[in-house]
Amino acid sequence: MGASSSGGGGEYAKELELQRREAELKVREARLAEREKITGTFTPPNWPVCKPMVYHDIDKDIPAGGRWLVKRVYAGWWLAVIVYLANCIAAFSLLVTKVSTGGNMFGISLLILLVGTPVAFVFWYRPLYNGVRNGSSASFFVFWFNYGFHLGVAALLAVGIPGWGGVGVIITLQQFGKNVGVAVLCVIATVLMIFEVFYGLWQIKSANTYFKSSGMTTDSAKNEAAMTVLNSRAGREAVKTAAASELRRAI
Repeated sequence: MGASSSGGGGEYAKELELQRREAELKVREARLAEREKITGTFTPPNWPVCKPMVYHDIDKDIPAGGRWLVKRVYAGWWLAVIVYLANCIAAFSLLVTKVSTGGNMFGISLLILLVGTPVAFVFWYRPLYNGVRNGSSASFFVFWFNYGFHLGVAALLAVGIPGWGGVGVIITLQQFGKNVGVAVLCVIATVLMIFEVFYGLWQIKSANTYFKSSGMTTDSAKNEAAMTVLNSRAGREAVKTAAASELRRAI
């Protein structure tokens, strides 16, 4: 009995301690948020409107000289979402009309819509946004690499290889003479994909023009990347390890 009571008391004490720590954490977070509000650095999430998760305000965040570029690339992100949606609708029409690859096409296109939408925002639009806002050369290189990969995928989807998820040229040509309604949906999706690729190439060129006109260089991007690595925890540990190794050699 005594042992049982002692065990139960220990569990109760642990639970109380856990609750106390959680309460302290909430108090610290509230104080930090209040401090940020006072200093003017607090930027509460405001995007997307339906469920704010990030702060996004082009007119307030972005210097006047770079707003045109950010707005264009932001439009490019919306274009990507529209392309994903149009592709998914066209693929669904293939499924409904019992095209042999309709199931695979719709499944992959739905996955592209659900995953590609946030990935595009985080991995290529946001780096461009931060690059213009902070004058970061490294962010531009992240944007170019990720956006270039995105456009490559868009071009592949525009080809329309059966079973690959893109209702592009090949799939569209196959539907003519079979189902006019499905063919029209496929044409719309294909035209949007092709337009997205050319629009994206234009934005890559525009970003390069802004990059050069702002005085940013490849060397500054390398320096930023090196500083980011050195300031990271892994970077600091690597420096410590290298220093210790050199000290042992010296001794």
